[in-house]
Amino acid sequence: MRRYAVRLLAGAFIPWFVAAPASAHGPMAPPANLWAAWTADPYVLVPLVIAHWLYGRGVVRLWRRAGRVPAALSWSHVGLFAAGEIVLLIALVSPLEALAGLLLSAHMAQHLLLMTVAPLLLLAGQPQIALAWALPRPWTEAIALDDGWRLPRRLFQHSVRPFPAAALHGLALWIWHAPAAYEAALRSTALHALEHAMFFGTALLFWQSMISAARVASTTAAAMLATLITVIHTGFLGALLTFAPRPLYESYAATVPTLGLDVLNDQQLAGILMWVPSGLAYLLAVVMLAWRLLGGGDTTELEVSSSPGSREAPRSPAE
Repeated sequence: MRRYAVRLLAGAFIPWFVAAPASAHGPMAPPANLWAAWTADPYVLVPLVIAHWLYGRGVVRLWRRAGRVPAALSWSHVGLFAAGEIVLLIALVSPLEALAGLLLSAHMAQHLLLMTVAPLLLLAGQPQIALAWALPRPWTEAIALDDGWRLPRRLFQHSVRPFPAAALHGLALWIWHAPAAYEAALRSTALHALEHAMFFGTALLFWQSMISAARVASTTAAAMLATLITVIHTGFLGALLTFAPRPLYESYAATVPTLGLDVLNDQQLAGILMWVPSGLAYLLAVVMLAWRLLGGGDTTELEVSSSPGSREAPRSPAE
């Protein structure tokens, strides 16, 4: 139980360290210089470096203790986590960040990377294991056992259940795509940072809850239903953007034409990006959960062995 609590609470650090890089758009670049408009915002780069260092420290410590590369945190996991970091750099540092200030469709592509691609890749890298090994032992023991952490532990445990996680993810999506909130975020660096952090943080919770629920037969049905509801409401939002008879976000009326595009067409493309690629990711999750529910996969939760000869990782220093 103690080992499970340490790993679970270590996973709670993921949203803090990785959602922190989600910052507002930098200065808008002229169309001619757009592809050279890379962002060097320390509020983006510093948290990314910290997250990278923590993950790497945990991996190195675990591999040294095991005397080999364990199956629970292998080179493939490290590669997936690195791919997630690269996706975050594309979303927040590459010229896509500047383009998102000019085109709604580019902004939607950025959101797609932050809410679907990056979280799945990062979580596939087993960051909860790496962080449990990276953090100092007194920290992990305090997080797992101290009474002062009891409320955060309970809140986190509830937030990674399928329906609460899906509700938080859905609320963030609908609130920030309401025209008033969206326009306010475009005008305010702080609000824009909060918008991206909420998108990314709730997406991490959502996908982590689905992954965890899929490992246990008793929670797989709830995860499937919560994901199906997400498919429906995100598809509806995408359809609203696609079929709206007029532009919904006034700020793009001045920027989209500078690239020779029509404002309404740009909004329709943004709606399709939310409707189709994002919807397919959620729908694929529904299909995989249904397959597990029908007995197509092992729903037994994985245990990490402490045996040096085991194929899994040894216990963390805090256990």
